[in-house]
Amino acid sequence: MYIRKIRSRRSTCFQIGEKISGRFVVRKHAGCATTPEEIEALFLKAKQILQALRFEHQIPLLPVPSPVRAIRLSWHITGYHTFFGSVYDRIGFPPRTLLRDLVVARIVHPASKCATLRYLNRELGVPLEKNQLFRFLDTLSKDDLSKIAYTFVSARHPGGITVCFYDVTTLHFETPREDDVRQKGFSKNHRSDVPQILIGLFVDEDGFPFDFQFYEGHTFEGHTFQDAVTGICRKYPLPALTVVADAGMLSEDNLAYLEQKNISYIVGARIKHLPAPLTASILAHDYTTEPIFQAAVTPRRFMVDYAAARAKLDAANRKKIVDTLTRRIKQRIPVVRKSKYITVSGTQSVTGIDRKKVSDDARFDGLKGYVTNTDNSLEAAKVITQYHRLWQVEKSFRMSKHDLRERPIFHRLKERIEAHLTLCFVSLLVLREAERLLKTVHLSPEQAIEHLGAAGEGTVRVGSVVIPMDSEPDPTVQVIHTLLSGH
Repeated sequence: MYIRKIRSRRSTCFQIGEKISGRFVVRKHAGCATTPEEIEALFLKAKQILQALRFEHQIPLLPVPSPVRAIRLSWHITGYHTFFGSVYDRIGFPPRTLLRDLVVARIVHPASKCATLRYLNRELGVPLEKNQLFRFLDTLSKDDLSKIAYTFVSARHPGGITVCFYDVTTLHFETPREDDVRQKGFSKNHRSDVPQILIGLFVDEDGFPFDFQFYEGHTFEGHTFQDAVTGICRKYPLPALTVVADAGMLSEDNLAYLEQKNISYIVGARIKHLPAPLTASILAHDYTTEPIFQAAVTPRRFMVDYAAARAKLDAANRKKIVDTLTRRIKQRIPVVRKSKYITVSGTQSVTGIDRKKVSDDARFDGLKGYVTNTDNSLEAAKVITQYHRLWQVEKSFRMSKHDLRERPIFHRLKERIEAHLTLCFVSLLVLREAERLLKTVHLSPEQAIEHLGAAGEGTVRVGSVVIPMDSEPDPTVQVIHTLLSGH
């Protein structure tokens, strides 16, 4: 049995067979090819078929080596750029720039800049040097890219952005050194041992980010509010805007500022600190017959609602605090003297638990307060619904910190810190839009990354011939690709 090669003007064919009574009898047709690379690969395939036919009816005593040996010379993943890069393009960010590659890498392999550099070179086929990377970061414009983000996000709403949500978080540095920007302060991730910065983020009601600002690490979060709102009002056309923020932004100065600028607001209210007559009315209200308490104290409207699940959580959290304080007092372990639930003898020692304060706090279990301006014509239920969409900002922060690993920050210069935050901001918007598209086919970004990572291209050497190679078609990858044309 042997291989017969048949040449024609257009192609070369290979057949496997044997001579019987002087005639060649075909056992298997291997195929035809035209280019030298295809002919060489087909010849090696014919050798493999021949080897299989020889041992078709017997089991060899020793393993038979395959006559075809393909050596992979190069390989890089193309699936990530095909999908996440296309989402980046759809938003309108600058095409054919290194930013596109950095955003894709930040989404699929978040790491330090040096680790990103190695990943781009090794896995994504993007040749890049360290100096080139950092020089490019120095060219990023936060304002220009945030304006592109705003244009894309506002286009998702027929009347533009009329409601935005604002919140802050902290990002730490893995260094003990402080400077003008990197400073120690109240850390939301309990890293008071290292310096940090404060990030203020604006998103729409679906959690799509369109602007951000950062501040020195020791800045009180409520003091960022006026500056951040002034910034977006100056940059974007927002004729009828409602700003939603949590109770951390509630201060007389902040509310007066919004009222002066004729900006509507929905802010969490600290009902324990309201005037005594108003607090008494809130506690006396029957929430079983009327779920929402309302009161107007011009120029503001106060609303309070009750939730049984919230009441249960409030009671459990308070019990945990009281039990811990009781145990520490009993075991003579020092306690934080500023706790509101302890009694103190003079200025010296903690004597016990203040049960009156515990019972006073219990009266507020399950109650949540909200404040808006009287010009806001929304019904109370809709005001409360809008406020509770603040979880979208919290989700964006979680995605930035965990999915994109925005922290810790390894940069020192303010310009590089801003470039890092801008890169993560752009990546967050791309990831949010990708998540929206993937949700229509019941996939998460993590699942998409897993499948797209197997889609790539490269070259192999088969014998003496170098042949281009693509990955095998993946049905899930094909479904993901259809999202780019269908939405």
